[in-house]
Amino acid sequence: MRVRPVLVWPLLTAALLGGCKPAAGGAQDLVARTLFTATGAYDAQADLRERVPVGQRRTTWTRRPPLDAAQVVVVYDSDARPLSWMLDIRTPRFSAQALAGSGARSVNTPLGPGLRPAPGSRLADTLILPTKTGLRILTRGYVTQNDPALLRAFSP
Repeated sequence: MRVRPVLVWPLLTAALLGGCKPAAGGAQDLVARTLFTATGAYDAQADLRERVPVGQRRTTWTRRPPLDAAQVVVVYDSDARPLSWMLDIRTPRFSAQALAGSGARSVNTPLGPGLRPAPGSRLADTLILPTKTGLRILTRGYVTQNDPALLRAFSP
């Protein structure tokens, strides 16, 4: 029996894309949920989506944030979202250490102490900074474009 390629391609594509979507319910770990939030998986549930200067966009959740927090805001480069984003988490019900994971190292920045997740972590290319109101997670790409003074924190 010969299978037509036209029928196989949609099934294969659906299977591959299905693995990239967040799982329903609470089955995800904190890091996965954070990455899905930052890269746009929950944007449809956001309370506000807006353009901000310099080719960036901002998505805000206040009523039903995708993370266990009072409010979540992601600012990202509209051309390179997976590589360049900043996540501001207000009043999180988890710690910076819980997000950074085991093996995270402490770093000092011009904005105060922070954490760099371990090299093998899915958040390896981020900087986690405690703020007065919660946590801020920044990718190296975001820091390079928007706050170069923090680049030292990414050095080994």
